[in-house]
Amino acid sequence: MRWITILDRRCRALLRRGVAERGLEAELGFHRERQIAANLAEGMPLAEARRQAALDFGGVEGFTEAAREARGLAWVHDLVPDLRFGLRLLRRSPGFSAFAVLTLALGIGINVALFTVLCAAALRPLPVPKAERLVTVAQHLASTPGADFSRNVHDDPTFVSWLEYRRYAAENRSLGGLAAYSPFVDTTLDNRAPILGTMTSCNYFAVLGIRPALGRFFAPDECATAGAGAVAVLSDAVWRREFAGERGVLGRTIVLNRTPFTVIGVAPPGFAGTVPVASGFWAPLTMQRAFSPNFNFIGDPNQSWLALLGRLKPGVSMARAAADLNVVAARMNALQPGRRTSVALAGATYLAMPSLRSAVSSASVLILAAVALVLLLACANLAGFLLARAEGRRKEVAVRLALGARRGRLIRQLLTESVLIAALGGFAGALAASFATPALFHLAMSHLPIAPEFHFTLRLAPDWRTWLYAFAIALLTAIAFGLAPALRATRTELTEAMKSGAAPGQTAALRAKPGAGRWQRRLVGAQVAACMILLLAAGLLLRGLGRVLRADPGFQLANVAAVKYDLAGAGYTPARAQAFQQQLASRVAALPGVSAVAQATLLPLGGSHDLTGVRTATGAPSHPVEYNSVSPSFFPLLGIAIQHGRNFTTVEAESGAHVLILARSTAQRIWPGQDAVGKTLDGWGAEWRVVGIAADAQVAGLGSTTSYIYRPAGPDPAADLKMLVRSRGASATLPQEVAATARALDPSLPLTAAPLAANLAATEALAKVVSALAAVLGGLALLLAVIGIYGMVAYAASLRGREIGIRMALGAGRGEVLALVVRQALAPVLWGAALGMAGFAAVALALTGVLYGVSPWDPVAFTAMPLLLLSVALLASYLPARRALAGDPVAVLRCD
Repeated sequence: MRWITILDRRCRALLRRGVAERGLEAELGFHRERQIAANLAEGMPLAEARRQAALDFGGVEGFTEAAREARGLAWVHDLVPDLRFGLRLLRRSPGFSAFAVLTLALGIGINVALFTVLCAAALRPLPVPKAERLVTVAQHLASTPGADFSRNVHDDPTFVSWLEYRRYAAENRSLGGLAAYSPFVDTTLDNRAPILGTMTSCNYFAVLGIRPALGRFFAPDECATAGAGAVAVLSDAVWRREFAGERGVLGRTIVLNRTPFTVIGVAPPGFAGTVPVASGFWAPLTMQRAFSPNFNFIGDPNQSWLALLGRLKPGVSMARAAADLNVVAARMNALQPGRRTSVALAGATYLAMPSLRSAVSSASVLILAAVALVLLLACANLAGFLLARAEGRRKEVAVRLALGARRGRLIRQLLTESVLIAALGGFAGALAASFATPALFHLAMSHLPIAPEFHFTLRLAPDWRTWLYAFAIALLTAIAFGLAPALRATRTELTEAMKSGAAPGQTAALRAKPGAGRWQRRLVGAQVAACMILLLAAGLLLRGLGRVLRADPGFQLANVAAVKYDLAGAGYTPARAQAFQQQLASRVAALPGVSAVAQATLLPLGGSHDLTGVRTATGAPSHPVEYNSVSPSFFPLLGIAIQHGRNFTTVEAESGAHVLILARSTAQRIWPGQDAVGKTLDGWGAEWRVVGIAADAQVAGLGSTTSYIYRPAGPDPAADLKMLVRSRGASATLPQEVAATARALDPSLPLTAAPLAANLAATEALAKVVSALAAVLGGLALLLAVIGIYGMVAYAASLRGREIGIRMALGAGRGEVLALVVRQALAPVLWGAALGMAGFAAVALALTGVLYGVSPWDPVAFTAMPLLLLSVALLASYLPARRALAGDPVAVLRCD
C-alpha cells in the first residue's frame, strides 16, 4: 500500500541519513557537471562555463532543502543544528535568557505544583498491586415520572445499602471481587486519643490485593452476622505511634467508641485506606452499631452508606462490567416501584467518592484558572519581547530568505528557539515544584481548621504524569509565545530589509514598521485584562478577610466556652442522654464564676448544619431553612434579642413542644410584611406554631443568608446536644473546668472544650489562606503586567525616536511629548482593564462561597483594584518614556 511505501522511505531517510545526503550531493553534482559540459560545448572557457552553470543552476541550498522536505522528517535532521543555534543566541543575550527562563519557570512551576496535588488525589491509582484493574462503583438513584421515591443518605448519595451491596456482589459476573466500606468513622482509641477509621466488608483487603505486615485480615465468619466481628486491623502509623511498634499488639484488646475490639493485624506500611484521609483502623461493617448505636444502617434497605470497590476479572472491560451491574440494578428496580437506578464505573483513586470529587473539583477549577492566567501573562510578556527582537533581526532573516531558505524552515528554527526557552523554564519549574509542593501543601493544611486526627495520605512526589504534564504545558507555552513573533519575523520585504545598513539590534528598530508595536499593544491589553481578573479576585477575597476580622456575628463571643461531645455516638439511649444533660448543666452552673449555661444541637459557627423544608400550608411551596434545637437560655447567653413575641418556656423545652422562634429575616421571607407570631408552619411531619422573632445572627456561618429557625431542645435531640457556658468575667481556665466536670460524670466520654471565639478563628484561618493565595497570584500578575507595559513603552519609544527628535527640534516641549507617549501607552491598558472587569463580573458568582458577606460585585473592590492597576501602569509608562526623552534630539536625527 502507498502509506507503507511512504513510511518505509521516511524511515530510510531518518535512519540512513548519510547515504541519502551523499546521494543527494552526487545527484546535484551530476546535474552541475552536465551544465558545465554543455557550456564548454558552446565554446565558453572553463571558468566562464562554471560561473554560468552556477548562475543557471541557482541556489543549491534551495534545491537541497526542497529535496529534504520531499523525503519527510526533515525537521528531525534540522533539530540538532537548530538547538545549537538557539543555544548560541541565548548565550549571546544572557539577560533576556535568564528573564525568559525564570518567568516561565515561575508560571509553569505554579501550574505543575497544583497539578501534582490533583494528580495525587484524582488521577494516580491507589497504592496497591495491579491497581489499574480496580474500579469504583457509583449507584445513581432517581424517581420515575410521577413516583414518590425517597432515599436516606449518609455521606454520599451514590453509596449503596447493605442489602444492595450483597446483591451486587453475588449476582455480577464481571468482577473478581466486590468490597464495601464506610469511611470517616470518627471515634476514640482507648477512650483517650481521637482516631479516624473505616468499616469494611471482610473481603476488602483481598479485593485490594494487599497482605498484612503483621497478623491477619478479616475472616468471612467475622462478617456473617451483625455484632459478630469485634476485631480490628491497625494502620502501620497507629501501630507505631500508639503501641511503639510492639509485635505483641496482636490479640490485645483496644476500646473503640466504648466497645472492646481485638487487634488481629497490622496493615502494611504505605497503605492508609482508599480515601485521601488516612485510616487509623479498620473494623467489619457488621460492627456498625458499635460506632452509631442509635442507627441500624445494616437493617435499613433504603440507606445509602457504603462505597463500593471492585476488581475486574481478566479480559473484562470497564464498560462490560458496568453493563453487567446495570442488569443487577434493573432487577432491584423491578422490586421497588418508582425507582430508577443506573450504575457507573471509574478507575479507583483517592477521589472516587463523587462528593469528595465535586468539592475538590470546584475549588481546583478556580485555582487552575488563576494559575493559568499567570502563565498566560508570562507568555504575553515573552511574546512582546520576542516581537521586539524580531524587528532587530529583519536583515538577518532577509539574507537567509535571499540565499534560498524556505519560510517554513525559518519559522521552524525560530520556534525551536522558543521551545528551547520553554523547555529550560519548564524543567526548572517542574524541578522546583517537585521539591516545594509537599512543603507548601503541608504548610497550607497546617493553617486550615482541620481536626488533629485527619492525616492526608496523598503521595505528592512527581511521577510520569507530572513530567508529561510539564512537557505538554512547556510545549504549548512555547507555541503560545513563539508562534506570532516567528510568523512576523519571516514576513519581511527583502528589498527594503536589504537596503537597510543597520546592524541587527542597533538602529534597525528605528527604521522598522510599527506592526510589532501594534502587536505589543494588543498583548499588553490582554495582559492587563488577565491581571485585572486576578486583582479583582484578590481584592474581593481581601475584603472578605477584612469583613471576617472585623465581623460582628450578631451574638456575643467573649467569655463563652463551647463544649462538644457526642452522646449518641457514645451509646447513650435518649433517656440516659437526657439525664446526663440535666446533671451536667446543673453541675456546670454551680461552678464559681459561671453566669449562664445553654444547650444546642449546633454550636454557633461550628461548621455543622441541619437543613429541612417548611411550608405555610399543605401544598404550599417549601421554604428551605436551617434549624437548631436550643434551650431557652441560648438567647440570653449569646445576647440574641427576642424582638417580638417571647422565648421558649422551660415546660416547652422539657416536653419538646411544637413551637418555633424565627430569625427576623426568615420571618420576612416567609411572610413578607406580616406579623409571623401566632402563624403556623408544616415541618418535621407536624404543625409548628411561631411564638417569637429573634434578631438576625450569623450562627450558621459568617456571611450566611440561609433562613434560620430555632426549635426547643426537648427530649428527642438530647443525645445530640452540646453545651455553651458563659462566665462573669474573662476566665482562661473555664473550658478546662467544664471538661473536668463532664469527665467526672463520664470519664470515658470523648469531648472537646474551647472558647467559642475559636470557632470564629477557624473561619478566619480559612479566609487567611485563601486570601493569601489570591494576593500572591494577584501581585505576581501585577508584576508581570508592569514588565509588559514597561517593555511596550520602551520599544515604542525606540521605534519613534526619529519622530520624537523632530517634534522636539521643532519646539515641542518635553512635557507635551511625554504626555503624548504616555497617553498612547495607556490606551491598551484602559481597554484591557475594561475587558478584565467585564470578564470578572461574568464569573464573579463562583467566589460567593468564600466572600463572607461581601458582594461579588463589591463597589469598593471594583474601584480600588482598577485604580491600583492604572496607577502602576502610569508609573510603568512614565519611566521608559522619560528615559527616551532624556537624549539629545540632534543626536537622534543624526542617526538618519
